[in-house]
Amino acid sequence: MTQIPNINSSSAGDQAFGSNNTLNELQLDDFLNLMIAELQNQDPLNPLENDELIAQISQIREVGATEQLTETLNSVLLGQNITSATNLIGADVVALDDNGQRVSGNVRVVTITDGQPRLDLAIGTSAIAASQEGDIEAGTYDYEVVWDDPDSGQKFGIEITGVRTSTLEDFGGAIQLNNLPPTDSAKRIYRTDRTGTGDRKLVGELRNGIATSFVDTKADAGRTGEPLTALVNKVTFADRVTVSLNNIGEIRPPGG
Repeated sequence: MTQIPNINSSSAGDQAFGSNNTLNELQLDDFLNLMIAELQNQDPLNPLENDELIAQISQIREVGATEQLTETLNSVLLGQNITSATNLIGADVVALDDNGQRVSGNVRVVTITDGQPRLDLAIGTSAIAASQEGDIEAGTYDYEVVWDDPDSGQKFGIEITGVRTSTLEDFGGAIQLNNLPPTDSAKRIYRTDRTGTGDRKLVGELRNGIATSFVDTKADAGRTGEPLTALVNKVTFADRVTVSLNNIGEIRPPGG
């Protein structure tokens, strides 16, 4: 009579299990249903021998053990990831968001989405000393980031004011603006001179609206164009972003 094939034996051509092998899609209940159907439909004159039945039950138990082992390992991994994520609560981190852009912020909440930890970061537009060198002189600077709304044509923008180079760690003549809002059009970055009170002139542009960081290296004399005089609608944007635990880069422990 027909029997459940031995899943541990080699088939024709010794084909290895692969992603397209239908055995990979079978569940433990499928094997049990097959065995019950086999017992119900066996030939009464040629019933299944005890040793054959025991062999099939052993195979089913092996499948069940493998399934349980996989579930156990996944649970252990999830537990480790949750522990790692919760240990970061209160820490300042640098990460990549879902658009691949660099963001930095303080970990406030950990959530589980699709079996993976996600970290909610409290963020705010900030200025730090860039890792590269530039020609910006020591002083205090105000920045204004401006973009055009594609639909209305109006200008919108945000300000980062009171950036003092004396408070920037390892300042080498370049300032990096972080956590700028993603926009549907290019962002233009304007800056005062080192007194923090002069006209705001163009120091650069982010043509990709999704970009959220900008490095300014220009001396006061290197600013270009006419002073910013157009009416700009000041806006606020979300002060939080969610990132994957796997996308965390730099970590500064709580109180560090």
